[in-house]
Amino acid sequence: MKNLNLFFLFIILFNGMITAQDSNSEIKENIKTKKGWSFGVLPAITYNTDLGFQYGGLIDLYNYGEGEIFPKYYERYFVEISRFTKGSGRNNFSFESNRLIKGRTFFFDIMYQPDEQFDFLGANGYESVYNSSWEDSGDLRYKSRMFYKNQTKKLKIKADIVTTFAKGWSWLAGFEFYNFTVNTLDVDKYNKGKDEEDQIPSTEVMPGLWDRYKKWGIIDAKNVDGGSFMGVKLGFIYDTRDNWTNPSKGIWSEAILIWVPEFIGSANAGYLKLNITHRQFFTIIKDKLTFAYRLGYSGNIIGDEPYFALPIMYSAKIKNAANEGLGGKRTLRGIRRNRVVGDGEAYGNAEFRYKFWNFKMFKQYWYMATNAFVDAGRVVQLLPLEEKVKIIEEEFAPLNDVDYWGNYAISGGDTKDDYFNFGAEKLHVSYGLGLRIAMNENFVVGLDYGKTTNSQDGDSGMYIGLNYAF
Repeated sequence: MKNLNLFFLFIILFNGMITAQDSNSEIKENIKTKKGWSFGVLPAITYNTDLGFQYGGLIDLYNYGEGEIFPKYYERYFVEISRFTKGSGRNNFSFESNRLIKGRTFFFDIMYQPDEQFDFLGANGYESVYNSSWEDSGDLRYKSRMFYKNQTKKLKIKADIVTTFAKGWSWLAGFEFYNFTVNTLDVDKYNKGKDEEDQIPSTEVMPGLWDRYKKWGIIDAKNVDGGSFMGVKLGFIYDTRDNWTNPSKGIWSEAILIWVPEFIGSANAGYLKLNITHRQFFTIIKDKLTFAYRLGYSGNIIGDEPYFALPIMYSAKIKNAANEGLGGKRTLRGIRRNRVVGDGEAYGNAEFRYKFWNFKMFKQYWYMATNAFVDAGRVVQLLPLEEKVKIIEEEFAPLNDVDYWGNYAISGGDTKDDYFNFGAEKLHVSYGLGLRIAMNENFVVGLDYGKTTNSQDGDSGMYIGLNYAF
């Protein structure tokens, strides 16, 4: 991927170097008086061979009132509209207010996200084998560069009300509605205009992993193509942070129960899920160096969650547009998106954040920072993947039976060990570095680069977006 956002980021930094005139001490004094509205605008321009060009942008708008609670804010509006020339995109609007309902904080978020290349790598982490050679057209074992992809379109509508009842303590009530449409890849879209040697094979000739799971029956037929559901949330929050975006001290912990009734929606699945997240921040050097860590757990208590909902990480407050599961820029940086998916997952992040430059530019207050991190997570509640495979082979045919399964069979020199490694799940670990530039403390543009420690998780990942990972 050629990411032109880097170009815009460095232009901003260069301008900052030229126009920065205030000393750090002056800026730290003046920034305490920030009032009124503040907004950041960022173009979304990237290029990808398969997705095409991305175009669009985002706006992050804050209302600080008279500045009496700065760097906290009274209201926040966030809008992102972006498209890829071959069909993918993101459409998001979120609103947060501490004044709309007296004595309460209100959150609202709506997002429609068509994803033409959604990562599907099976279930239970390392119990599902990831073969990078199958995606490499130069490898003798090549199948398709989109073998681990499907087409997933997601609509999310979310609303929360948070009520403070004691110092640092709040309770939350809200709901989340989702609609998923899942399908095989639109191969014709990616082959259009390409030479024959650059085209990917049809999923009928070379089915991807999702297509095979569907054919084999590992994914329940009633939900294999998606569905809709609504969950009701109740939770408790303990929050003593000194800053909502990049705290230097304090604790932010939450415990949330979400109940999804079977009779609401089309997913035909009712369940009760628990999400626990604990974050803590320590000042190492005042106004310079902070240590932050996060510990989390997400798992089912009762019922069976539809497979397409398993990656969802439910949270109390809107911090990012997406809330996908373990793997990727918000959870395990560098590890393939949705690599760690099961009936329950646990994870942790630790990072040092260092502010190395404060400056004033365009009549706004800025800082630059770097961060070094380690991320880790694993499935702690396994889905019955091994049992399902055993039942399928007993009731129908072994998965390598070409006469029964046709092109969906495990064949061509492959064995079941190329797909499954039951009992292999263990900790997934990555590490890396990042860079941040922030305006008025809250509008933060970030770049993180993460590296895996196990090739089963992929190789590495670079992420450009807003805010810190947590």
